[in-house]
Amino acid sequence: MSTLTVRLTDGEERDLQWVCTQTGKTKSEVVRELLAESLRSYRLRKSLQAAHAVLGPAARQSGWLTEDDVLQDVS
Repeated sequence: MSTLTVRLTDGEERDLQWVCTQTGKTKSEVVRELLAESLRSYRLRKSLQAAHAVLGPAARQSGWLTEDDVLQDVS
């Protein structure tokens, strides 16, 4: 495991301490969990953007502009 030093504003420190108090977890545990969640969301967002870039033009060419267009074709 590696170590990372992060500077927090007073407000961020207060919020982090509040989460620690509410959950009974250490600052490190809370930050690791939040970072992991944020990284998963980031990867998912990037994957969806890449899929949209590839599939979007083909869908528009097929006349699929809205969810209703797709549902109408697959029903």
